[in-house]
Amino acid sequence: MGSVYNEIFNEVNKLEIIDSHEHLPHREEAREKNIDVLQEYLGHYMDSSLVSAGLSQAQLEMVKDHGRPILERWRIAEPYWDFSRHTGYGRALDISVKAIYDIEQINGNTIEQLNEAFQKTLNPGHYKKVLKDLSKIKISINDASNLDYDPAFFRATLRMDEFIFPRSIDDFHLVAHETGISICSFEDWLEACEAYLDYAFAHGAVALKCSLAYERPLSFERVTKGEAEACFNRIFRTIHYPQWELVPIELGKTFQDYMLHYILRLANQRHLTFQFHTGLQEGNGNYISNSNPELLSNLFLEYPNVDFDVFHIGYPYQHVMSALAKTFPNVYIDMCWAHIVSPAACIQALGEWLESVPYDKIIAFGGDYKLVDGVYGHQYLARMDVSRTLAMKVEEGLFGIEEAINIARRLFYDNPLKLFKLEYQSSPSL
Repeated sequence: MGSVYNEIFNEVNKLEIIDSHEHLPHREEAREKNIDVLQEYLGHYMDSSLVSAGLSQAQLEMVKDHGRPILERWRIAEPYWDFSRHTGYGRALDISVKAIYDIEQINGNTIEQLNEAFQKTLNPGHYKKVLKDLSKIKISINDASNLDYDPAFFRATLRMDEFIFPRSIDDFHLVAHETGISICSFEDWLEACEAYLDYAFAHGAVALKCSLAYERPLSFERVTKGEAEACFNRIFRTIHYPQWELVPIELGKTFQDYMLHYILRLANQRHLTFQFHTGLQEGNGNYISNSNPELLSNLFLEYPNVDFDVFHIGYPYQHVMSALAKTFPNVYIDMCWAHIVSPAACIQALGEWLESVPYDKIIAFGGDYKLVDGVYGHQYLARMDVSRTLAMKVEEGLFGIEEAINIARRLFYDNPLKLFKLEYQSSPSL
């Protein structure tokens, strides 16, 4: 595989790519400045690995306390970091620091040097270096809940969870403020939801998103409007509570199910793309079965004009994703996050999909990071994983090297270009 892989990877590593999913600050100036590298790198993913390896929550808080000397904090984290170094999370960060800072590895001998170099990147220009110059990302679809994004780097996805799963009376006040619609009835709520959606797409949003698999199963049943309205009317029982009290609300599954279907009906009328979190949930401890993408099957059937961008290869339900993408014309497999969750699973799954699913339905990369440095390492792993899979198929005789490179170009660029209806040219084939 060596020479075939190298030839493919050399070409794949030159590709300009489209990043299907990020959580980065919406503008570079919005990055946290009062921070050090250990605190930043443990702000997403790697902290979960350290806890999984045995680091206690109390120890984690000590490690993140940048009021303490960084080397002292590193010594607390070091054994657990080493246990996690060869996971996708650990590998992505080591790859990033090598490319960005020319430091071979994150360890006790380099952490202070790395932090000094990291502090300099808090000045303007780091987004361009990492996202454009090093990672060759044409554009990223950013889930930052803010339409005031920097268009040089981002397009926005619109998260609709607050309309489906409001948690307190403050959420209703926020919706009223954002839409200019006073919420006095269920009809007002629906009107505000549609107005918010249309406003967002008029101002550059390219997709909708639901991440409720962190909190409930992805089974959304059809319920009547009257049932949902009866649930909604419960909020007015607490409207007299004083303003200084947090007033939690629980509208329940019936209301949530109706609202998700209502939003999908709006999306179906407008031929929009809808992103769903499926599979593994970030953090330590959850009901992974809530995120089984198979639970979405009724939605795929009932809303044929919606393109469903199904996240994270559904891991550990990647075989289910094969069947779903093969069966439903409007279902797309998105490998965002997955290359750092399990590179091996991505290689195996992509090998299966290339022989079971039309390859115009596979999105190769989404960084899914809150920290910009991690994006470089993730996209590099993604290019490696795709190249390894394609090299295996070449050696098996499924197609030649030129076709492999063209497939990679589709997975990394043309497929997300089409799915998100972006206004760029497709990449030319060889």
